[in-house]
Amino acid sequence: MPWLGVGLLIGVLGIAALIPLASYDVVADVDPTRAFAGPGLRHPLGTDHLGRDILWRMLLASRAFVGPGLLACLVCLGFGLPLGAAAGWFSGAVAAVIRYLFTVVQGLPRFILVLLALSIYGNRPSVLAIAAGLAYAPTLGEAIFERIEGLRSSEFIAAHRAHGVSETRLLLVHLLWGACRRLLARHLLALFAFLLILETTLSYLGFGVEQPHPSWGNMLAFDLDHDGSGWMPLVAPATAIWLVIAATVWVRQGLAEEEHGA
Repeated sequence: MPWLGVGLLIGVLGIAALIPLASYDVVADVDPTRAFAGPGLRHPLGTDHLGRDILWRMLLASRAFVGPGLLACLVCLGFGLPLGAAAGWFSGAVAAVIRYLFTVVQGLPRFILVLLALSIYGNRPSVLAIAAGLAYAPTLGEAIFERIEGLRSSEFIAAHRAHGVSETRLLLVHLLWGACRRLLARHLLALFAFLLILETTLSYLGFGVEQPHPSWGNMLAFDLDHDGSGWMPLVAPATAIWLVIAATVWVRQGLAEEEHGA
């Protein structure tokens, strides 16, 4: 397991959870006289074009995707996991109906589905999270279906059934937990990274978090408008995005290697 990636992700979650306790005011902290100040003791990463502290704004901006990302994972689990498990366990007509629903949803790009939901229900973080979770649920459900469908008739399951293990325990403990937990984790990490990219893109284009509230996407957009006066306001959020995406990739690769070695 790449523990550096795990540590980075835990750090991002911790920052997003604790940063609201800070007294930094993103609206009041504007001082054009210190615009594009270089890194120093008072401002470790310097300031942007309005004299706002870059480090504080980056830390606060983690809330823009961490909360929605976790909600999207819960929504995806709530729909994709039970439907995929039911399709794999019962097979037959049940699997045919569920997989048809998966195919219908997967027929449209996730980004289009999310944009459609935002246009109908409003540009809110909760709408973004729920739409992303529902859009990704068929991918998770199909993966769960394939894993359970391939194992439910295996000798391993037949042996446990012969020893009197209940069907519920076989499904919940031996298949979903024993055989699918790393698979679930890998897909949820992919969804979390997708939500980060989605939120960053929307904020960059002006459809997500609006200034003066920070998002890594709108920080990039504003900093690109002033790229002739400083480099740190652009490099800092870009590096943060890369680090979080890289951490999810490292952890997913580690989980995949553990799964293949198990």
